[in-house]
Amino acid sequence: MKKRKKPEEHVDEGWLLPYSDMLTLLLALFIVLFAMAKVDNTKFQKFKSEFGTLLSTHQSSNSIISIGKKNKAQGSTLSSASSLESSSSITSQSTNNQLMVIKQQLATNLQNSGLTNSVSVYIKSNDLHIVINSNILFDSGSATLSESTQSLLTSLFNPLKAVSTNPIIIAGYTDNQPLKLNSIYKSNWELSSARAISVMNFFVDNKVFNEDNISIQAYGENKPKDTNATAAGRSNNRRVEIIVEKNSSNS
Repeated sequence: MKKRKKPEEHVDEGWLLPYSDMLTLLLALFIVLFAMAKVDNTKFQKFKSEFGTLLSTHQSSNSIISIGKKNKAQGSTLSSASSLESSSSITSQSTNNQLMVIKQQLATNLQNSGLTNSVSVYIKSNDLHIVINSNILFDSGSATLSESTQSLLTSLFNPLKAVSTNPIIIAGYTDNQPLKLNSIYKSNWELSSARAISVMNFFVDNKVFNEDNISIQAYGENKPKDTNATAAGRSNNRRVEIIVEKNSSNS
């Protein structure tokens, strides 16, 4: 008569820990116990070092106190931040270079058109400034552009079309002389505003600027750039200024 075999005992291997993991847990337990006992720090460091040496013979890939992943994540974060900062810097530099190129093109066109004494271009606070003397734009007390003036301003078209999507500010200024009694404008404020709008319409109608990106500023006799005590100074103060700002998508 055959003997029955005893049923094999089922062992749940999921609860069994590798030898190296058990050592890690034991080490963690000892570290906690030592910390609670407030042992001498020198002895504690020596103990941790000796236990770590023993553990390293069984487990070379894990450190006693694992901080590798944290450092790696921090490194990744720092790397991403550095990349974004670098990308932003490159984009800003590219935008500044574009405005500088346009400035040079405008200067060349103005020289070829004989307007260097009446129109100046420069970069200020990363924006492109074009300052046009009102004497070549308008008659005294008027905000109407003559046909000859419009013909001269066409030399600005091609370079400025390259920044047609940028925010544009057109500002009008006058001198401090009172307007004539028969003037259609009540004040220098109104005159400076009308002149800025006239220049705006000229560039928008010729599809140089997008009207959605333009704003108007009127200063009247305020913010003079020269003295109002002389005729030459007052002439410099009568001006229209076009400011091409950096595109917000590139800031």
